[in-house]
Amino acid sequence: MPSLPSIKQRLNSGERLNGCFIEMFSPIAAEIVAGSGYDTVLIDLEHGPGSYTEAIATMQAVHQYHCPAIIRSTSATTGDIKRTLDIGPQGIMVPMINTRQDALDVISDCHYAPLGRRSSARPIIRATEYGNSADDYERYLAEDFLLIVQIESAEAVQNVEQIAAVDGIDMLFIGPVDLSASLGKMGDYESGQFNRAFEKTVLAAGDAGKLLGTIPIPGRDAAHLYDQGFDLVLSGCDSMLLKSAAEENVEEMNRAAK
Repeated sequence: MPSLPSIKQRLNSGERLNGCFIEMFSPIAAEIVAGSGYDTVLIDLEHGPGSYTEAIATMQAVHQYHCPAIIRSTSATTGDIKRTLDIGPQGIMVPMINTRQDALDVISDCHYAPLGRRSSARPIIRATEYGNSADDYERYLAEDFLLIVQIESAEAVQNVEQIAAVDGIDMLFIGPVDLSASLGKMGDYESGQFNRAFEKTVLAAGDAGKLLGTIPIPGRDAAHLYDQGFDLVLSGCDSMLLKSAAEENVEEMNRAAK
């Protein structure tokens, strides 16, 4: 259980937070990222190469810097959600939520009976401190755990008002790359179709009183997104930051050697 205000508490109090994707699953790299001052890290089990065990090691690495972790589940299946929750992140991001029923299923997967269908192993999982906080875990899920669903398809945008209205969903997170691909042209963030889909999602989140998150894209940098009402912007990625810094250093050295 978090000893400091949780990510969800901070967001609900009006803070605008930033974060960095963890794709490398290197505890050392994760320490450097967390020590740089990010508010949170997003450990990516959907696209990253890491395992659940490596995700735990990453969470342990960032803990000393008071940089809590969200994990993006491999998928929206019951088994993937269960295993992600059991290892104890402060939040989960569930990809490819396209309908109201998808959102309802996610809620059910996050809660034990009678509220949901999550399989219970509370005495032995990391999320309950291996049973030490088992009695407090349901309260923690309700008050401190951040549940994010991704809106990243044309179908999801079509149903976004119904998805946003589902009780228990805390945040809509726009996935612009997949959304643009679903609309017919990956990476085209200037088309009227993309902009209408983006703005429709923003309005749906606001009307439903839900938090809003995304990543910066051309034409919508972090400042623009915060001004538009976004609560969480994931602007960094460990592998991309390393690649950018390495390329810049090589370019500098090549200039010097001429």
